[in-house]
Amino acid sequence: MELQTIVDRYAEGLAAVDASTAVQKFNQRTGAAYPVSVKSLGEREAVAAVDDWWALTYPQEFTPPPNMHAVPYAYPGLQGAECDHAFTTDSLGGAPEWAIEVKKPELIGNNGKRNDYVVAKMLSPYLKDRGLLHDVVRLRDQGLGRRRAVLGYSFNYDAASCAVARRLHPADVATIREIEKVVALNDGSLTIEPLLAFCNGILHTRNLVVGGMARANFQAWRGPYAGEGIVFAWEISDAPGPRHPW
Repeated sequence: MELQTIVDRYAEGLAAVDASTAVQKFNQRTGAAYPVSVKSLGEREAVAAVDDWWALTYPQEFTPPPNMHAVPYAYPGLQGAECDHAFTTDSLGGAPEWAIEVKKPELIGNNGKRNDYVVAKMLSPYLKDRGLLHDVVRLRDQGLGRRRAVLGYSFNYDAASCAVARRLHPADVATIREIEKVVALNDGSLTIEPLLAFCNGILHTRNLVVGGMARANFQAWRGPYAGEGIVFAWEISDAPGPRHPW
């Protein structure tokens, strides 16, 4: 299976999970309940839910062993580290065809306020931050799958998306107002696109990935803080390189 198909499946799956999930998440500090949505799910929860949906919706695409998530690494200095998703769609046997790490860079938190850690989540050169660049190096060094990729999903916001959220979620207007404040601070458009462009340039300059960035859009309007979603991914190169991406 090619990377674009995987991205397409994740986009379809995230939309389906948004429509079907019953998982309720809560603010850890206040205990307040967040609206049920795929966005409120943690990365691991979302991967497991998409995994289940994919295996049920497209069972013909997989061969044994079955889909696996949270696959342990043997990674020095990160005891207990796990790969998010591993699966096989061909008949070659041996190691899983694909090993994939998933990231959810959030521009907006579940409370509607800005997330100041999103840049580090994507671009930090420090392994301690366990960002996307860290995942690239970890996957390349570990070799869990015959092919490896990093995949992420995020949401974009502007005046139009906030207007749709107001129409669909009138009871959550306080959260939407917070989103509108953050959007206004960024000249009316808060999108993951600049971060994707920076990351794409860095990954290719360092020869850490092969091919172009795969991407697909999806809709997830069940919560007031989601809406216009994007899935993106890069396939990791097998070329040897420095342990640290810089």
